[in-house]
Amino acid sequence: MQLQCKIACLLRSQKIALAIGLLALCPAAFAQQYKPEQILRQVPTQAGVDIDTPTAEETPNCKVRTFKEAGYQGIALYKPDGATLLRVWCAPGSSSKVEQIRYFKNGQEVYRDVLGKEARWFNTAGSRRGTIGSDKKIAAWTVLSPEEATAEAVAALVTKDFERYQRVALANADVEKLGLTGSVASEVQKEIQKVTAANFEKLANTLNMPSDAHWGAFNPSLPATIPAGEGVANDLTVYYNAAVVVMKGDDASQNQQLYIGDLIKVDDVWKIIGLPAGEPFGQATGAVSASSIFFPVAGNAADEAEASTDMGEFGAQLTEAFQKLDAATPEEYPAVCDQTVELLLNIAESNPSERENMLSQAVNVIFGGVQSGQYPQGAAKLAALAEACGDDVSPEIKALVRHRQIVAEFYSVAQAQPQPKQNVLQKAQEKYTDDLTAFVDEYSTTKAGAEAAMSLALDQEYMLDNEEAINYYQKIAQNFADAPIGKKAAGAIARLQSEGGQLNFPAMRYFGGGVCDLKALSGKPTIIFCWGSWDQDSVNAIKKIASTVNVVGVNIDSAPSPETADEFFKQLVSGLPWKNICDPAGLEGEAPTILGIQTAPWVILIDKSGKVVRSNIADMDELVEVIKELK
Repeated sequence: MQLQCKIACLLRSQKIALAIGLLALCPAAFAQQYKPEQILRQVPTQAGVDIDTPTAEETPNCKVRTFKEAGYQGIALYKPDGATLLRVWCAPGSSSKVEQIRYFKNGQEVYRDVLGKEARWFNTAGSRRGTIGSDKKIAAWTVLSPEEATAEAVAALVTKDFERYQRVALANADVEKLGLTGSVASEVQKEIQKVTAANFEKLANTLNMPSDAHWGAFNPSLPATIPAGEGVANDLTVYYNAAVVVMKGDDASQNQQLYIGDLIKVDDVWKIIGLPAGEPFGQATGAVSASSIFFPVAGNAADEAEASTDMGEFGAQLTEAFQKLDAATPEEYPAVCDQTVELLLNIAESNPSERENMLSQAVNVIFGGVQSGQYPQGAAKLAALAEACGDDVSPEIKALVRHRQIVAEFYSVAQAQPQPKQNVLQKAQEKYTDDLTAFVDEYSTTKAGAEAAMSLALDQEYMLDNEEAINYYQKIAQNFADAPIGKKAAGAIARLQSEGGQLNFPAMRYFGGGVCDLKALSGKPTIIFCWGSWDQDSVNAIKKIASTVNVVGVNIDSAPSPETADEFFKQLVSGLPWKNICDPAGLEGEAPTILGIQTAPWVILIDKSGKVVRSNIADMDELVEVIKELK
């Protein structure tokens, strides 16, 4: 195939070669062979991806460039202002086979076609990931959030695409995979049997959604974990009585709820059990509501219909309230915060199916104001909210309110102006610790309880009480084994228990090249230095001793975006006399999770024989002294 062949033809199949054999020899000449108009003919295989497209006036001035990166090579298209539009990647080590096409929005990658294999969404476009069939449609989802699963359901109903809905609906094979048996499996399978082409068509016709209708918001309960037991082989994570807001075009006032019911997580994919329920678009009476197999609502349908209030009437009010909150000055903030919370509580009172969701949002609004220092009355507000909730809310909501109240009470002292005396601050700290300890004892199985236990574990590490820290970490690791917080707790346990032995830290790639292999480091002590760019004092302290020890840097800064991550980290580590492991996810990245690191600076000290001397040094002066003792 000749170099002059049109790129529009070259990219239609992963089997078609991208003729860039001269790329290594003459990249500039290669880039000149293609016009922006040719490259712009490439569009995502999946519909509805919002990507940047230059105007007719901009197109002739777009720039085509070749690139080499991480074993790949290819071409990229840029707008006249330098913003990336599209990148074509050839397979590693090849200059003739197109493997990926990446599309961008506002300079960030939002969608990627791995040709013939999968489609992936990134950044502001979401987190979906699916395999592609021979017809270039999604054959199956491999990663799908609950928000995206319900968005797919809405799109399927709007376009009356039954196959699209089937991809997000729970199937009988999933029931077996989840280990459901007995009456639980029976109830779930009854709902699955309703997912037929005829029933789906009937529902779509009944809903009669306009062609420009689209997913607007996800209104679920808090996610619930159903523990393993009778009929349930393993812990299940579900959303129950969930609903979504469907909007017409850009008109926020024209919206209506679609009642989803139950969603359940199967591996990394959230799926809907059965079919949604709803009324004809624009004709809602509130006579239909969400239902749950796992947590049925008490009372009959008539009572529920009477108590239910269409969220549509509150949608515009909530949007306006949050916009005002974001724009409020420090002087205006307390009053605007009060108004926003009052609105959320009114919705919670008027709409029982939305109550816990609204209460959760109210707590977050109050606590956000506390953290920013703009809402000093937040502790009192949370205390009143805790009392108002009573006993008819879930343990998750009770725990959330109580935990935020405990933290807010401490903040009210610590943030006070003028600053409190040391003895006053110490008493507040002691009360905070006591309250938090009692809280964890009562709510250890809730998310807020796990968060509090992590805080207490970190406090124990600072006090070098590793045994007590491990006790807290174990509660989290046991109760949240599959969640990120549980994995980090397990990492912390392994780190603490490694003292006197070997650290279990797999070989990882350094930023800029090379592999971090602790077993290959010898001749002098090694430190794993977890650091953030905001703490230059610690960085400077390590610079002073870097020649006397092996330093493995683990940076915990979060990159602004995947697209700019390389440049971001390049500037961050420039001039440092040690290599660094960098992860765009920052503190939630792979290395900090494996090590169970919650903050920085943090150092793990290993002697020259490979044994861990200390697993939790947070004071750089102390580190210097401990290293001296090794010699």
